[in-house]
Amino acid sequence: MPDRLLIIGEFGNEVDACADALAQDFNLSLAATLEDARKRLQKEAYALILFDGGEPGEPLAEMIRALQQLSPSTPIIAASRYGQADLIVEAVRAGAVDFLSRPLVAEKLKLSVRRVMETRSLKNEVDYLRREQDVTYDTDRIISTSPAMQQAMASIRRLAQTESTILVTGETGTGKSFVSGNIHFNSPRRRKPFIKVNCANIPETLLESELFGHERGAFTGADKTRVGRFEQAHGGTLFLDEFCELSFGLQSKLLRVLEDKSFERLGGNKTIQTDVRVIAATNRDIEVLVNQGHFREDLYYRINVLRIHLPPLRDRRTDIEPLAHYLLAKLCRSLKKRMDGFSAEVLRLLQGYDWPGNIRQLSNVIERAILMEEGTCIQPESLLLPQIRRPAEAPEPAPAVLRLTETQEKDMILRALEENLWIQKDAARQLDISPRALNYRVKKLGIAHHRWRKNK
Repeated sequence: MPDRLLIIGEFGNEVDACADALAQDFNLSLAATLEDARKRLQKEAYALILFDGGEPGEPLAEMIRALQQLSPSTPIIAASRYGQADLIVEAVRAGAVDFLSRPLVAEKLKLSVRRVMETRSLKNEVDYLRREQDVTYDTDRIISTSPAMQQAMASIRRLAQTESTILVTGETGTGKSFVSGNIHFNSPRRRKPFIKVNCANIPETLLESELFGHERGAFTGADKTRVGRFEQAHGGTLFLDEFCELSFGLQSKLLRVLEDKSFERLGGNKTIQTDVRVIAATNRDIEVLVNQGHFREDLYYRINVLRIHLPPLRDRRTDIEPLAHYLLAKLCRSLKKRMDGFSAEVLRLLQGYDWPGNIRQLSNVIERAILMEEGTCIQPESLLLPQIRRPAEAPEPAPAVLRLTETQEKDMILRALEENLWIQKDAARQLDISPRALNYRVKKLGIAHHRWRKNK
C-alpha cells in the first residue's frame, strides 16, 4: 500500500505537477491551510509533508514547529516562491529536511522526496537496531549464577562507564566478543560506532591497511583512498580480537595510537586524530608472550590498564544448564524447530563434560542435537561430545605439511579442524603453523564450514 503524503498550501496548478511526480508512490492529500492540516494530522498518519512556506514575513519557523508538534516523526519539505538564503536557513533550522523553490519541477521534487524517504528509512532501521542492541547487550540478562562469572560481570558493569583501554582474556569460546559489545553498548559511547577486527583472520600484508587505511597508490592495487577501522570507529569503540597476532611493526603503531590518539594512513603523511576506545582480547597467555619476546613490553603495560578475565565453562558449571536452555530456545527459533527441553540424562552429560570449546562448543553441540533429534526432547543419542585432546597431549605435528601431497595435506587440515571444533586458531596450534598460514591453506584447498562467516 502506498505511503500517504500531505500537501499543505495554495499550490494551484502545481498540484498537477506533484501528482505527476508522486502519484505512483504516494496517496496524496491536500490541505489548503494549516487549520485544515491540523484536522487531518489529528486523524491520520502521513509519511511526508510538503508545506508551502507562504509569503515573506510570515512566521515560517513557527508554522513548521506547529506541524512537528502535530506529527513529530513526519519529515517536512518546505517550499516557497521566495528562495532567499535567510528563508531557507530559517526553514531548515526550524526542522524542515529540505527546501524547494516554486514553481515546483517534477524531477527535483521526486529527487527530494526520494532522499527524504531513504533517510527516514535508514533512521528507522538504526533506531530498530539500537533497540535490539539494548536487549542483546542487557547486562542483567547475561547468565552468571557461578561465583567466577559474577565476579567477571561486576567488572564489566564497572568498567563499561570508563574511557580507558580494556584487556579481555579467556579461552576460545568464552564470549570475549560478546563482552566487548556489552561494554560498548552500556557505555557513554553507545551512540557511536562499534567496530570489530579479528587480527588473526586478516593477512599481515593487509592488516595495516585494514586498521589505519591507505592512500591512493600506496601499493599495487590501491586505486583509491581507503578509510581504516580507527577512522570508522571515531567517537566509538574498536574491538581488536586476537590482537596478540599483530606483528611488532603494527604493535608499535597501535602503541602510538593509544598514547597520542593519532596515526597516518599507509602511504600518507597526514596525521589523523582519532577518539577511539580500544578493547583488546586474546586467548593466549600474554605475560608468557612478553617474557618470550613475542610481544612488546611497553604495549603490554599500555594495554593492560583494565582487565577482565572470562572463566572457562568448566569453572562455571552452575551456568551450564541455564545456558543450555537459553541456547536451545534461541537455536530452535533460528532453525524453526520445536523442542521442549533436555532429558535428565542429557543434562547430566552436559554438566559432566569438560567443554574445551566453552560456550561456542556448547552452542554447536546443541545445534547438532536439534537437527538430529526426531522427537521434541533432546535424548543422549542425539548428543555428540567429542573427547578433544589438550594441546599438551597432542602428538607432534608433521615436520613439514608442504611436503605432503595436496590430498594428504587437506586430510590432515580437515582432521585438525574437526578435532578443534573448526576453530582455526586452535587447529593451527595443533599443526604447529601460524593462523595466517592455515588460513592461506584453507582458502587454497577450498575448505569451508557452514559456521564460518564470509569476509569477516
